[in-house]
Amino acid sequence: MLDQHPAGESEHPSPKQAAILEAATRVFLDNGFRGTSMDVVARAAGVAKQTVYQHFVDKKRLFVEVVRAAVDAVADPVAAEIEQLGSGDDLAAELTELAVRQLRAVLQPRVLALRRLVIAEVPRFPELGQAFFDQGPGRTMSGLAARFAELTGEGRLRTDDPSIAASEFNWLVMAAPINEAMLLGRTSFSAADLALIADRAVATFMRAYGTTDP
Repeated sequence: MLDQHPAGESEHPSPKQAAILEAATRVFLDNGFRGTSMDVVARAAGVAKQTVYQHFVDKKRLFVEVVRAAVDAVADPVAAEIEQLGSGDDLAAELTELAVRQLRAVLQPRVLALRRLVIAEVPRFPELGQAFFDQGPGRTMSGLAARFAELTGEGRLRTDDPSIAASEFNWLVMAAPINEAMLLGRTSFSAADLALIADRAVATFMRAYGTTDP
């Protein structure tokens, strides 16, 4: 198992690290893990190869940090919105807005391409899949579970197990579009498509877990 952040690295990358990560993301997505070398990444980032090694000890570490940075960029705004769930009077409407944000974030072409690349490498590199899950869906579901527990305590949801409710909400929203994108190659979802997916997911969720109060 890989550490959350290796020694000497902060949670937020320096400008030089960020430039290397951006270049490495492009190279990995273009060439795959096996087809990428630290030399190519260094050239793409406009730095010396030794500079890449100073920040990321090897190609595996660089790949993990590329995944973490990309997933954090998607998950951070979702996590912030989860913390605010229930701040208004219409919980269903807030859940619908959250669902649309999740869909817009996860269905970005670069995020889908990275997901495909991670899946391809998991048999040889299981830590990578763990990093993707922990920083992405795992983080989202943990945040939802915590907030659903609070909303249950406030009488606005009825959940015997908030973790199960969180998982069900997440996959009611994400399962169909992710499968269509990953397996059928669907590349375009309109705003109306996303709104319909979100509305149906939230309606199903609220039938199972809602109360008579908003």
